[in-house]
Amino acid sequence: MSFGKSSYRVYGMSQSYFTRKLTGYLEYKGIPYLVRRFAGGNREARDAGWPGAMPVVMTPTGEFMWDTTAMIHHLELRFPEPRVLPVDPVIRFVDYALEDALDEWFYRPAVGSRWFYEENHRVGGWELARDLTHEVKVSGDRAYEVVKAHVTATCEPFGVTAANIDSWIGEILRPWLRVAGTHLGTHRYLLGARPSIADFAFFGGNAAHFINDPLCRRWVDTDGPEIVAHTHRLMEPEDQEFGEWVAPGELPETLIAMLAELGKVYLPWVSRAAVDGKAEIVFANGQRIEIAVTPFLAEARAILLARYVELRSDALDAVLERAGIRTYFADYVDKAGKVPSYEAPPRPPLNRPFGPPWEKDGAIR
Repeated sequence: MSFGKSSYRVYGMSQSYFTRKLTGYLEYKGIPYLVRRFAGGNREARDAGWPGAMPVVMTPTGEFMWDTTAMIHHLELRFPEPRVLPVDPVIRFVDYALEDALDEWFYRPAVGSRWFYEENHRVGGWELARDLTHEVKVSGDRAYEVVKAHVTATCEPFGVTAANIDSWIGEILRPWLRVAGTHLGTHRYLLGARPSIADFAFFGGNAAHFINDPLCRRWVDTDGPEIVAHTHRLMEPEDQEFGEWVAPGELPETLIAMLAELGKVYLPWVSRAAVDGKAEIVFANGQRIEIAVTPFLAEARAILLARYVELRSDALDAVLERAGIRTYFADYVDKAGKVPSYEAPPRPPLNRPFGPPWEKDGAIR
């Protein structure tokens, strides 16, 4: 990796879900970048309109941009090879559906598992605090307490609490680890022999949380050790050989099982919440929690539905029907929005963090 005026500057944190998603992508593409440890104190980024969710990136020309999905689309226009967006419309929509869930759903048990299990926050939480001290001149212990108080305050708005974290882990996270691990036992990446945008969303959560924090790592080692190998492959992409994405008519049952897993809780919840503004989740043990949809997630859902409309075919509907999830798209096409343009460095105004702002203008994400 070379540094200098031609490099992108990624302002984020080493154990941040979305910072690692983006840096994993940049590593794979070979795009020059450097990381600046960051807790929200960059005045230039705030003046550019950055709404607070990490990471924020400065381009080589000095412009700021944010939102990992939008930034990857923008960078694909400038660095087209190797592609991370499949050409085939069926595979491309499956890729988008997986990425959406990884970004908007599995982020929740990632943050909850870090901050509601002491063994995890003693490692992952401390690492975030250590990064914070690059910008805020306080002791490591003080930084740890500040980060813990801040991030735990953001959890309840997205539905995770100390009282229900065991349900999130037992009913949502660990079943996902099992189906993902089974799939990766026979496929090096989610859609075949080369990574796609969903792989980087998967990588971000795994690198920052699920194979980093001790208790999470034990769950992964037990439920889906192949996920560790997938993460390591993307950590050192220069050592890998890549093939092609799976053909649309050859989607394996293990991938269909991953899509079906999304249909158990996430897709029913987000389909209702994006229409009604909120929806309830009922866990098997009887616990209930009502979660409001944020404006950002509502917009992301509308964009995903727009992609469904754009890419829809009998072949795609057949795949979604195999997974039992077609209704969560086909029945909501009237809620489709517009697919954004990514020509300019993206600055979506709704890309805000959960909960109270970090200090005044930024946030730890």
